[in-house]
Amino acid sequence: MEKFFEEVRSELRALVQAVQVIATEAQHLSQNLADSAVEILDNTDLKALLHIRDTKLGQIKAQLPIYNLDGKDYYFKNEIAAHIRANPKKQK
Repeated sequence: MEKFFEEVRSELRALVQAVQVIATEAQHLSQNLADSAVEILDNTDLKALLHIRDTKLGQIKAQLPIYNLDGKDYYFKNEIAAHIRANPKKQK
Protein backbone atom coordinates (compact mmCIF):
# COMPACT_ATOMS: atom_id res chain seq x y z
CA MET A 1 0.00 0.00 0.00
CA GLU A 2 2.87 2.31 0.85
CA LYS A 3 4.35 1.77 -2.63
CA PHE A 4 1.03 2.77 -4.24
CA PHE A 5 0.89 6.06 -2.31
CA GLU A 6 4.51 6.82 -3.17
CA GLU A 7 3.71 6.31 -6.86
CA VAL A 8 0.68 8.63 -6.55
CA ARG A 9 2.83 11.29 -4.83
CA SER A 10 5.43 10.96 -7.56
CA GLU A 11 2.78 11.38 -10.27
CA LEU A 12 1.30 14.39 -8.45
CA ARG A 13 4.75 16.02 -8.23
CA ALA A 14 5.20 15.47 -11.96
CA LEU A 15 1.78 16.98 -12.66
CA VAL A 16 2.52 20.01 -10.47
CA GLN A 17 5.80 20.57 -12.30
CA ALA A 18 4.05 20.25 -15.66
CA VAL A 19 1.40 22.78 -14.60
CA GLN A 20 4.13 25.18 -13.45
CA VAL A 21 5.89 24.89 -16.80
CA ILE A 22 2.62 25.50 -18.65
CA ALA A 23 1.83 28.52 -16.45
CA THR A 24 5.28 29.98 -17.09
CA GLU A 25 4.95 29.48 -20.85
CA ALA A 26 1.46 31.02 -20.82
CA GLN A 27 2.83 34.04 -18.98
CA HIS A 28 5.63 34.44 -21.55
CA LEU A 29 3.19 34.13 -24.44
CA SER A 30 0.86 36.66 -22.84
CA GLN A 31 3.73 39.11 -22.36
CA ASN A 32 4.91 38.64 -25.95
CA LEU A 33 1.39 39.21 -27.24
CA ALA A 34 1.07 42.40 -25.20
CA ASP A 35 4.44 43.60 -26.47
CA SER A 36 3.54 42.98 -30.08
CA ALA A 37 0.09 44.51 -29.92
CA VAL A 38 -0.45 47.05 -32.68
CA GLU A 39 -1.71 50.48 -31.76
CA ILE A 40 -4.31 51.95 -34.10
CA LEU A 41 -4.45 55.72 -34.61
CA ASP A 42 -7.09 57.98 -36.10
CA ASN A 43 -6.49 61.45 -37.60
CA THR A 44 -6.59 63.15 -34.20
CA ASP A 45 -4.09 60.69 -32.73
CA LEU A 46 -1.83 61.06 -35.77
CA LYS A 47 -1.82 64.85 -35.53
CA ALA A 48 -0.95 64.64 -31.84
CA LEU A 49 1.79 62.07 -32.48
CA LEU A 50 3.41 64.11 -35.25
CA HIS A 51 2.68 67.51 -33.68
CA ILE A 52 1.02 68.84 -36.83
CA ARG A 53 -2.21 70.64 -37.78
CA ASP A 54 -4.93 69.85 -40.32
CA THR A 55 -3.18 71.46 -43.30
CA LYS A 56 0.03 69.52 -42.83
CA LEU A 57 -1.94 66.31 -42.26
CA GLY A 58 -3.62 66.78 -45.62
CA GLN A 59 -0.21 67.10 -47.27
CA ILE A 60 1.30 63.96 -45.76
CA LYS A 61 -1.77 61.69 -45.87
CA ALA A 62 -1.05 60.83 -49.49
CA GLN A 63 2.29 59.34 -48.44
CA LEU A 64 0.99 57.25 -45.52
CA PRO A 65 -0.65 53.83 -45.50
CA ILE A 66 -4.30 54.57 -44.66
CA TYR A 67 -7.08 52.16 -43.75
CA ASN A 68 -10.61 53.46 -44.16
CA LEU A 69 -13.45 52.04 -42.11
CA ASP A 70 -16.94 53.53 -42.31
CA GLY A 71 -15.56 56.73 -43.81
CA LYS A 72 -12.96 57.26 -41.08
CA ASP A 73 -9.21 56.99 -41.67
CA TYR A 74 -7.04 54.80 -39.44
CA TYR A 75 -3.31 54.18 -39.30
CA PHE A 76 -1.10 51.58 -37.64
CA LYS A 77 1.44 53.23 -35.37
CA ASN A 78 4.20 50.80 -36.33
CA GLU A 79 3.63 51.56 -40.05
CA ILE A 80 3.81 55.31 -39.38
CA ALA A 81 7.08 54.82 -37.48
CA ALA A 82 8.49 52.69 -40.31
CA HIS A 83 7.48 55.35 -42.87
CA ILE A 84 9.18 58.07 -40.83
CA ARG A 85 12.36 56.00 -40.55
CA ALA A 86 12.35 55.26 -44.29
CA ASN A 87 11.69 58.91 -45.22
CA PRO A 88 13.67 61.19 -42.91
CA LYS A 89 12.86 64.88 -42.91
CA LYS A 90 14.78 66.74 -45.61
CA GLN A 91 16.85 69.66 -44.36
CA LYS A 92 16.63 72.90 -46.35
